[in-house]
Amino acid sequence: MKLTTNFIRPAGWLAPYLAGMALLVSAVLLTFLVVLWVAAQQLQSEQPDLEAQLQRLRDRDVVAPVPPIAEETLITLRDQVQRLNNLTGSVGTSLPQLLPRLETWLPDAVWLLSLQHRAREGETRLLVASDRAELLTDFMERLEKSHSFTQVLLTRKVQRSDGAQHTVQFEILLREQP
Repeated sequence: MKLTTNFIRPAGWLAPYLAGMALLVSAVLLTFLVVLWVAAQQLQSEQPDLEAQLQRLRDRDVVAPVPPIAEETLITLRDQVQRLNNLTGSVGTSLPQLLPRLETWLPDAVWLLSLQHRAREGETRLLVASDRAELLTDFMERLEKSHSFTQVLLTRKVQRSDGAQHTVQFEILLREQP
């Protein structure tokens, strides 16, 4: 008597699938290997150019960055500038500093006709004009409220008429603190 059991299936029906899968994996790995080999060949062909470029970069003269100025040097420079300013005798602000401030204080309908700036004396003479005197007085108030000047003086007021157009001119003297 012979006993036969059938606990496991025979693997024969899976063999074509396993062989196909192994063949597919082998093809992918072979393709990957070929791509890596081509990339390595390209890198090897570029290596002499890259080495020459690296050598040129190494041969360049590299300038070390300039260290910041020491605080003592800054203090001595500031003192030297102060002494030079004292030699020139300049009291007031310079014209490039004054013009932007005047621009902010000047109302829209007021025109600056003339400007005489004497920095040594700390004086500025303005000739401004407008169609309405109220705008000119508003301009003078802005100058006084700015606290940039010790005196804001109206030295002359002129009214002009050209036919139907009436203009008012103010001559204003500004004095700065020494």
